[in-house]
Amino acid sequence: MALARKTLNMRRNLKEEQRREQIKQAAITVFSAKGYQTATLDDLVMEAGVSKSLLYWYWESKAALLSELIETCMAPYRDLLQKALDSEEPFEKKFEKLLWDYLALSRENDKLNRLVHFCSLHHSNKAGENFGEKVNAHYGEMLGLMEAVIDQGRESGFLRKDLDTESTAMSLLSLIEGHLYLSILGERMPLERMMVPLYASFKKIWASWEE
Repeated sequence: MALARKTLNMRRNLKEEQRREQIKQAAITVFSAKGYQTATLDDLVMEAGVSKSLLYWYWESKAALLSELIETCMAPYRDLLQKALDSEEPFEKKFEKLLWDYLALSRENDKLNRLVHFCSLHHSNKAGENFGEKVNAHYGEMLGLMEAVIDQGRESGFLRKDLDTESTAMSLLSLIEGHLYLSILGERMPLERMMVPLYASFKKIWASWEE
C-alpha cells in the first residue's frame, strides 16, 4: 500500500511539473509574440490549453510567471559557471568545455533568452514587475563566478598572472550579452561563429606562454 501511494504521488508530481512546463512554454510564445504588457491572462490560458484557475494555482499574476521565466533562463548559465569552478579538470579543458556548453545552452534557449532580456528593459511601478533588477541580480552572480573561474586560470598558469580579473569578466559578459541584445533587434550571425575565433585570439593574449 505504501509503495502504491508513493508511486501515485510521483505520478502526480510529474503531472504537475508537465503542466507547469506546458504553461511556461505557452507564456514564452505569447510574451514573445505580443509583448509582456500587451499579453493577457486570457491569451496565456488559450495558448496553454488550461483554465485560468489552474494558471492562478501556480502563479498569482502575470508578473510572477515572467519572474519564474527569468529564473528558468538565467539559472542554467550560473550553474554552468559553478560546475566549471568546481571541476578538477585542467583549466584549459574545463574552460573550453564551459564555452561549448554555454553555446549549446544558448542555442537551446534562444527564444527565452531574447524574451527575458527584452523584458528586463521593462520599467514599471507595479508590484512584482522589477524585472530589470531581477536580471541584474543574476548578472552580479555570474560576474562573481566568472571572476572566480578566471582567477583559477591565473593560479594554474594558463592565464597571465597580471590579467585584470574584473575587467576580463566584464568584457566577456558584455560580449555575450551585447550579441544577445543585437539579436533582439534582428537576425545576427550565430554566437559560435563569433565566439570560437575570438576565443582562439583571446587565448593568445591571455595565456602566459611565450610564442
